[in-house]
Amino acid sequence: MKRIIVLATLLAAVCVSAEEAVDDPSAYLGASGGIFLPGNGNSLKCAASVSVRGGWYVSDNLALELEGGSVPNAVSSRGGNATVTEFAARGLFHMTGIDEFDKLFGCERFDPFVTFGLASLFASHHVFADGSHRTAIGPTAGVGAFYHLTDSWSLRFDAMAAMAVDSPCGMSYGISLGLQWSFGD
Repeated sequence: MKRIIVLATLLAAVCVSAEEAVDDPSAYLGASGGIFLPGNGNSLKCAASVSVRGGWYVSDNLALELEGGSVPNAVSSRGGNATVTEFAARGLFHMTGIDEFDKLFGCERFDPFVTFGLASLFASHHVFADGSHRTAIGPTAGVGAFYHLTDSWSLRFDAMAAMAVDSPCGMSYGISLGLQWSFGD
């Protein structure tokens, strides 16, 4: 719990500093649904997931975002259900504006990105590290793309991977599709 408080405080300080550095900050809110794909070292099976996120642009290509998610009906191979909650703080780097990517994709509405940050998973039962841990905390990275429907609304696809470093849990993965609303421009 202390790690989450420290992480949230640090991210809030960075966001406040970034907002002061940009004259006209842009922000976004979004929601998505997807599939949680547990990796090696845990007793969970694939399950549906939902998440909400909010972010702030610190430059034209870089955003900082917070995400909260839930896997409400995760099933453990040891029997029984477990609710898994995820919290993540990450950076999102747009690859548009880079000549090589603009030439490769050639569509103004298509906007690929990469993400990087920290994630923590909390389960209602001991399902991580072969049933001996309820938490998994570590780095996360991903790839994705926006398809901009309008100036404010976009479809967002994400493929993420998270690695647990606080327990021998291994990896977890996820894919999601959602809708994002940008404002403040």
